[in-house]
Amino acid sequence: MLKRTFWTHKKTGEEYLREVLRDAMILLAATYNRNGDQFPKKPKKEIVILDIHDKKASVKLMADEWIDYMHIVQLNGKWQIVNVLWQFNDSKDHK
Repeated sequence: MLKRTFWTHKKTGEEYLREVLRDAMILLAATYNRNGDQFPKKPKKEIVILDIHDKKASVKLMADEWIDYMHIVQLNGKWQIVNVLWQFNDSKDHK
């Protein structure tokens, strides 16, 4: 799985594509909300299936501060995320 977003370089103002691999996301997830204070008590989680055909689908997740567009695939009967393209609700936060 690969997760991507655009980011803005703080010094130059140039935008670039930022990528995070699956293993890095797993390491981050292990410690990110350790104190239980990173998300609201009732977080927003709205999921829309944009398209589904056979063993592949496109899905949109709207969360509190960001939106994910995901490509998922069904392998051995289990749905798995392949790609994620995300953006904060306010693109100015991508710094």
